[in-house]
Amino acid sequence: MILASRSRATVWGTLSFGFFLLVIGVFSGLAIAVVGPIAAAVLAIVALGAAAFFLPLPWLVITLFAASFLVTGQLIYFGQQDRALWLPFLLGALILVRYPFDRMLRGRQAIGLSVAARADGLSLLGLCLLVYFAVAVGATLINIVAPLQIFVSSKEYIFLWGVYLVMGTGLVAPDLASRIWAWLPWLMVVQLPLVFYQRFVVAPSRAARHVGAEWDAIVGAFGGNPEGGGASGAMGVFCVVAMAFVALRWRRGHLSSFQAAILMISGLLSIALAEIKFAVLLLPIAFGMAFLRDIVQRPLRGVVGIFVALVLSAIVLFSYKLQYSTSQFKDESISEYFNSMFTSSSDPNFVNMRTREIGRTAAIKFWWQQHGIDNPTQLLIGHGIGASRVGSMVVGDAARPWPFNIGRSSLAVLLWETGLLGTTALVLALLLACQRSFVLANVVRVSPVDQTLCAGSGVVCVAVLCGLVYNTDFMQTHQTQLLLMLALGTLTRVRLEVLGRAVTRQSSAAQAAMRGLPA
Repeated sequence: MILASRSRATVWGTLSFGFFLLVIGVFSGLAIAVVGPIAAAVLAIVALGAAAFFLPLPWLVITLFAASFLVTGQLIYFGQQDRALWLPFLLGALILVRYPFDRMLRGRQAIGLSVAARADGLSLLGLCLLVYFAVAVGATLINIVAPLQIFVSSKEYIFLWGVYLVMGTGLVAPDLASRIWAWLPWLMVVQLPLVFYQRFVVAPSRAARHVGAEWDAIVGAFGGNPEGGGASGAMGVFCVVAMAFVALRWRRGHLSSFQAAILMISGLLSIALAEIKFAVLLLPIAFGMAFLRDIVQRPLRGVVGIFVALVLSAIVLFSYKLQYSTSQFKDESISEYFNSMFTSSSDPNFVNMRTREIGRTAAIKFWWQQHGIDNPTQLLIGHGIGASRVGSMVVGDAARPWPFNIGRSSLAVLLWETGLLGTTALVLALLLACQRSFVLANVVRVSPVDQTLCAGSGVVCVAVLCGLVYNTDFMQTHQTQLLLMLALGTLTRVRLEVLGRAVTRQSSAAQAAMRGLPA
């Protein structure tokens, strides 16, 4: 009887699904006949999105990371398909939509961290993030931002945070997160042929035709325009973070010396062949964060680690001087070359009307000049999301009056769009994440693997925090955002696991005391 009912259900399910496909096919044919190929593309995206909604959550997460670090950049760089940038953000939005459904389906017990979460309540880091998002939403509503501007800019503000939620609450198994952490550094090896091609084929071609700065074409697997700029800064930050994580894994015995050497050399070559100024500054900072435990407990070993990072930075800087310095700067010393590299960035008055460029310090100064006590609302909460945006689809309300790009760095974008309050909340959240990573990396009850992941997460947070002043990667580059989501998710999961074990021990001790047994 039961088998017969199941058979009938299967038949009816198959017939219903077949009828659904028939209806979709008829409407698709009509739409393509009336509208054209665009309708086919839209329908294909909708169909794929509907199918992906029912995929296992781990598959979606793996697909998102693979699309972000392996596929999207090549579609943009070699295929000239700029709209491919939407692919990782749409996958992230799908994970975000899936989050409440998966959480309800699995229930409290499946997450395994709910007891700790209830005992912990809203952490200070979570409160800062909540304030940041509340300010962004409030500023957008108060300034009556246009719907298209909200939609286009929401992808950078919201869509990828689903990765943080599913990893932080344990909806994705910790083993999967550990494997992603272990796989990511190997991208430095995979992208090395692309870096060589871009440096020795594309860059000389640009130089011969005087098409901008030749090093802008060297983006590895991170995407860009061969005739313009690209995500070279994001590539540099990724390589620095990955190299620091490799050093952590090697020092803790999770990686062989041979593998570590291959990865470190690949990362160093990728950075050395592209002039990424920020990477030179970030290398010693990232290694200092990675070896922070050694600096506190074993000062000599920590100092050696930072010294190695400084030597690597000097090697990279020397390679930049050999490759990219003009004839008038050939006789400069390394220190003089270093100073000349950062002159325009630190000049508070640098504005180039021809290229629409403004210096990083000048951008912050300009924001301050445009906001004072006469306009306290926008000083505190900003103009709303997308206000500083300059793109083909949307030009933000705040950016429209000016002949240069006011969103020169992520810090400038945050100040224009979320004001002092939202920017301060996000900076505090990143600082708290750095502090949390150091604490968790030294907790005895945390496994050695998770200690390494927590230390690596701290390096990511420090890199993003430093990059707020220097580039727009946090606000505009999905690879950098994904690294941060992975780091924050790891820190949240490990912290809740530690709290969960503490709550369980306290509960066992209380029950034993009530029974008159030794705890």
